[in-house]
Amino acid sequence: MKRALLLACSIALLACGDDDSPVDTGPADGGVDVGPPDTGPLPMSTIFGECVADTQCPGEGAFCRTSDEGWPQGSCSAPCADRGPCDDGIVFNHCIDVDGEGGDICEQRCLNAVDCGRPGYVCLAKGQIAAESGFCVGYCTSDDDCGGTSQCNVYSAACVPAGTVPTEGGHTGDPCANDDACLSGFCIEQADSTGTPSGWVGGTCVGNCILPPGYNNNTFFAQDALPTEQCPEGNVCFPNGDLSQREAGLCIQGCGGAGDCRPGYFCRQTFELPMGPKTFTNGVCFPIDCSTEMCPAGTTCREVRFSDGSTANRCG
Repeated sequence: MKRALLLACSIALLACGDDDSPVDTGPADGGVDVGPPDTGPLPMSTIFGECVADTQCPGEGAFCRTSDEGWPQGSCSAPCADRGPCDDGIVFNHCIDVDGEGGDICEQRCLNAVDCGRPGYVCLAKGQIAAESGFCVGYCTSDDDCGGTSQCNVYSAACVPAGTVPTEGGHTGDPCANDDACLSGFCIEQADSTGTPSGWVGGTCVGNCILPPGYNNNTFFAQDALPTEQCPEGNVCFPNGDLSQREAGLCIQGCGGAGDCRPGYFCRQTFELPMGPKTFTNGVCFPIDCSTEMCPAGTTCREVRFSDGSTANRCG
């Protein structure tokens, strides 16, 4: 819900009387207004700039997406029919409906987090714009990132109203049937709406994270161990798609070797790269290839075709 700005002002009440009127014996204030200071209107912001109220955002119908709504320190946006209200004179930003909720709004175009220009904002590739670029979204790692009275849900990396951080639900790597089962609000389900298996047997809870420096297309990750500091409970912060939008990652269950993952999963530590395979000292729990390994009881092996035309053998 967008919050309206409530302005309070003091009204001095003056009373007049004749010479017989009672004398005010209260403490003298010297005629000085001792009420709360009038701070005036909030400063104007810019499109995609910091805000706490709609009145700070420029343009017809503009509004503030607040930290309570998942935008650290707030972010101005506006409804749009074309890019006109969204462009800043340098960048051609997006006029889109990212989540399919009805009605296009301005989203900041980016190729990486540097383009977002603000701490706590990362570049996410998603939906209709993923092939050409991404858009800026807010990810938090602590309450300090959110500002105001908002708190950070470290599993979803989202700022939420104080007192609403979930305390019940699946942790990263726990089985799940739907998003509501996870502390992050994000479940990779065992199968899609058509019944096609994803390979993630029993479903798995994942979260959001900001990828640290070190990921690249040549070595995958520059260090000997995959990064765990960005995710709760030492899980791995793993790329969420194309590394060209590399700052937006997913927290996936980490592992140190065989036996650390649930049935239907293996500890993936080796990755095929342009310069040859690279093995890390830790890994992530990934679905098994059921052409070489047996599926858990109650599931069967099926060939799954992905949107890029590739296939894999997955349990479901």
